[in-house]
Formats: sequence, C-alpha cells, structure tokens
Amino acid sequence: MTTRLWAAAVVAGLLMAAAFCIPMAATLDRLADARETRSRLAVALHAPPPPAPIAPELALAAPDRATATRRAAGQLRAAATAAGLLVEGIAPAAAPPPGLVLLDLRLSGPEKAVLAFADRAERGRPLARFARWRVEAGEGGSIRLDAQLMMPWRG
Repeated sequence: MTTRLWAAAVVAGLLMAAAFCIPMAATLDRLADARETRSRLAVALHAPPPPAPIAPELALAAPDRATATRRAAGQLRAAATAAGLLVEGIAPAAAPPPGLVLLDLRLSGPEKAVLAFADRAERGRPLARFARWRVEAGEGGSIRLDAQLMMPWRG
C-alpha cells in the first residue's frame, strides 16, 4: 500500500507543478517584456536629443559645411563692411555641432554701428545667434566685438 500512496503523491505533485507552471510562464513573459522596455528607455535616455526643427527658409542653403561656412563668412564680411566696421577677423570655429556653422568673429567700429550690426545679424536671415560675445572699449571711442556666431545650414 505504501507504493500506491507514494505513486499517488508523486502524481499529485506533478499535477500541482504543472498547474503552477502555466501562470509562471505568463509572468516570466511579462518580466521579459518589462526588461526589454526598460532597456529601450535607458538607451533613449542617454541618446543625444534630436536637433530642434528649423524652417528651411531660415537655414543657410549649401551643399556642404565648408561651402556654408564660406557663404556665411562672406555675408557677414559684406554686412560689416557696408556698416563701416573694421573686420579684424572672421574664421571657422573648431568642432561645430552637426547642422551648424560656427564662426569666430572680431570687428570694431563706432559703438552704434557695432551694436546695430549685432542686432541685424541676429534678426536677419539666415537665422544666426551669438553663442558667446564680448564687447570691449577700443581706441578713440570705438568698441570691439569679439564673438562666436552660429548659423544652421541645410544641404
């Protein structure tokens, strides 16, 4: 009789184990899905943010960054010269972010003309913003603008 009792106990144990496996399999599937979601969110959290959208007409149109840099420098030089300012230097800045042209700009002239130039640069088209700027007193009542200007470009 003991062998029958043991056999019944083993069969009952196997049936109970099978009954617990079905909900456990569903729980393990949900756990795997949660881990995958957490992994995707962790990657998204550390990814660089997408660039801010800029209307195409506000960006400098050029086939590549070098051409965009030359065009931007030429436009700034022409605008500064037309305003009667002395352009001491316009040069590409090192390591610009993707989609941007960075120019180091140094010019001097009468205070009113320099400030008007800076205002026109930021209000005009293509879109331009000063990443950094510094104004110093120059000789004979003039001022010097030392700045870095950034402009978006599209190919």
